[in-house]
Amino acid sequence: MISARFINPHTDFGFKYLFGREETKGFLISLLNEILKGERQIKELEFMDKERVPRSYDDRTILYDVLCRSDSGEEFIVEMQRKDEGNFKDRCIYYESSLIATQGEQGRDWNFRLIPVYIIVLMEFNVSRNEKLLRRDVGLMDMKTNELFSDKFRMIFIDLNAMDKLEEECDTNFERWIYILKNMDRLKEIPYKEVSDMWADFEVVADVGSMSRAERRDYESSLNSYRVLLSAFEKTAEEGWEKGLTEGRAQGLTEGRAQGLTEGRAQGLVEGRAEGRAEGRAEGRAEGMTEGKRVELVRMVLNMKALGLDEDAISKVSGLSVAEINEIKP
Repeated sequence: MISARFINPHTDFGFKYLFGREETKGFLISLLNEILKGERQIKELEFMDKERVPRSYDDRTILYDVLCRSDSGEEFIVEMQRKDEGNFKDRCIYYESSLIATQGEQGRDWNFRLIPVYIIVLMEFNVSRNEKLLRRDVGLMDMKTNELFSDKFRMIFIDLNAMDKLEEECDTNFERWIYILKNMDRLKEIPYKEVSDMWADFEVVADVGSMSRAERRDYESSLNSYRVLLSAFEKTAEEGWEKGLTEGRAQGLTEGRAQGLTEGRAQGLVEGRAEGRAEGRAEGRAEGMTEGKRVELVRMVLNMKALGLDEDAISKVSGLSVAEINEIKP
């Protein structure tokens, strides 16, 4: 059942409906130009076949959300990614590399001249386990001088959840696009119509009531799949919390009593005995444990990171500080 007024762009159907059709190409051009401001300016786009046929029997078929080429030749993969389903960075590199590989031409006359390829991912999670940023730009750089080595391979990741501005605080169309895309399923109307007529046009297209019966049916199916995916990730995260708390209590109570006092956690364990061993469980997990238990704790933290839990949530489960959590790398 559809309850929101506007199409949810986080669904497969919704994102392609809003940005992947000839009728809505102007919105995609606007979004890309805001993302690429100061780097490239797109006047026209041509949609390409989103399904790339494998080059051999054993190759994988790749299906992109939106695949297009600009009037000046650059190719763009534009994706909406809801959750990190594993090896996300590697998959992005594979997608872009596969598109670059299709530029190869047979014969001796081809001189390996490539056109730039971009992958732009709008996402609902932090692509890095370190600082949470709204935008990350990745390219081929000289590691010593930080100079751009080549502009032919570009990756741009935009974490919608890192948009912390209020509606009235968004000063640029880039910020306005990100605010709308993040909050669209909760909006009663599309803001910024006084800024540009484009937002009024977008409001009409994005209204669920503007879809045909067949489009609405496809959207409902995509929306249900999106909800199932979110539910699955939430259940996995909840199970991780419960398992982490159970293991943490056991580790903190057993190992904390034995070694916490000798490893600098005396106060936490003494207070833990007096007050339900609250600090002893948290601090004993991090400091007062055998090497084997330490390995288990590290594995638990890495699993929670892979599920997309933020540092505060992991800290609550593991008893480690945010600084300690950030030191744990896969």
